[in-house]
Amino acid sequence: MDEVKWKEYWPDFSETIKKVGVKEGSVIYVGTDATKIVYSAIKELRLKGKEESELFIDTFVDTLQEVVTNSGTILFPVYSWDFCKGKSFDYKKTQGEVGAICNYILNNRSDFIRTRHPMYSLMVWGKDAELLAAMDNQNAWVGNTPYAYMHKNNAIELDLSVDTLRSMTFKHYVEESIGVPYRHTKFFLGDYIDRDGIVEKRAYSMYVRDLNVQLESCQNDDFYINGGTATKVRFHDWDVIGVELGKAYDLMKDDFFNNGGKNIYRFTDYEIDWNSDNKVYEIRYLEEFKLL
Repeated sequence: MDEVKWKEYWPDFSETIKKVGVKEGSVIYVGTDATKIVYSAIKELRLKGKEESELFIDTFVDTLQEVVTNSGTILFPVYSWDFCKGKSFDYKKTQGEVGAICNYILNNRSDFIRTRHPMYSLMVWGKDAELLAAMDNQNAWVGNTPYAYMHKNNAIELDLSVDTLRSMTFKHYVEESIGVPYRHTKFFLGDYIDRDGIVEKRAYSMYVRDLNVQLESCQNDDFYINGGTATKVRFHDWDVIGVELGKAYDLMKDDFFNNGGKNIYRFTDYEIDWNSDNKVYEIRYLEEFKLL
């Protein structure tokens, strides 16, 4: 490890995230491209072996905590969609599918707590960690959920070496909040193993896309920057983006209602029709529930 560069790296990182709005007391949702971040650090800081790479991740998380302090809150996604496929969800063991850094926190950082939803759980730390972990939301996004919490508290989505095209899960909260007609509520049923190891059958829901509607995400950083909701700066050889989610909610809502959502999705042979009825409820029945 290059100790001189190491000592310079972390104050520089702290000052960089402050430039995109992160400060003491901030609520931040962290999106990362773990591969690029760690690979960049290995080259620049001359990290050697697993131990030094893990020290880098721990110091990275520690630095975020130092900036927001105990008066702030940090959320890392550990999303997994196995429950949608009929597999059981284990609160302690089910790994996320959205990044190695997030899974490292799940497996190694006892100062973080996992929220409860089996598809859209988060690792949380700070002032409101207990509040978030206590939420027993059946629905993924709307209601008493971490996403409503982020909206209410104008959380900053801090995207590190990843763009908003890949990281803006919050858009689904916007979609459900305003009732876009190309999505509907779908319930998934399966085995849930809670933090105490107790197994029970549970049902959770998500606002899913009508499979007859073909779409592709097309939002980009400029949409949020030009809309006055985001700031983007450079940190060494990767980008840092801070998006104010309260403002981004209004920006996306306006685009859906007044621009057909064209800055967010590229639709194929489809136009949003706000007069159409999307009040459909779908349930994925599993044979072991004997509900058919």
